[in-house]
Amino acid sequence: MNYNNSEFLASYGLSRQLPDSDRPEIVFSGRSNVGKSSLINKLCNRKKLARVSATPGKTATINFYHVDTAYFVDLPGYGYAKVSNAERERWDDLINSYFEADRAVCLLVQLLDSRHAPSADDVQMLEYLHYHRIPFVAALTKGDKLKKSEMATR
Repeated sequence: MNYNNSEFLASYGLSRQLPDSDRPEIVFSGRSNVGKSSLINKLCNRKKLARVSATPGKTATINFYHVDTAYFVDLPGYGYAKVSNAERERWDDLINSYFEADRAVCLLVQLLDSRHAPSADDVQMLEYLHYHRIPFVAALTKGDKLKKSEMATR
């Protein structure tokens, strides 16, 4: 796969807008502000392919990136408390609709913040992936923010 051959395709904020799945999809999931968009940028060797913000909860849509012969799919982060209940319900519906549809998910990258133990939301997501037999790998992020002494214990 040529990661340098990548481009933003579209953002979808409502489940009825989601396109049909017509190629393999690599999905990026995790808490708000864990680094999903940053990882996509790093993999594609681009600084501004996926929008990044220091403000948690910035990705409020499912964003699709055409990467060679596949899609990278950037899900909204979960666990961010400073959004309305209506917005949280919209995100839940959007994410659930994504997984309930007949999608060509070949891998989900579950990002976890290495500075903290997995949250209850992280554990729930991992259990969901396991129960629904969605193939996934866990990736630790934010390691650059740890002190050397903390790195060994993590």
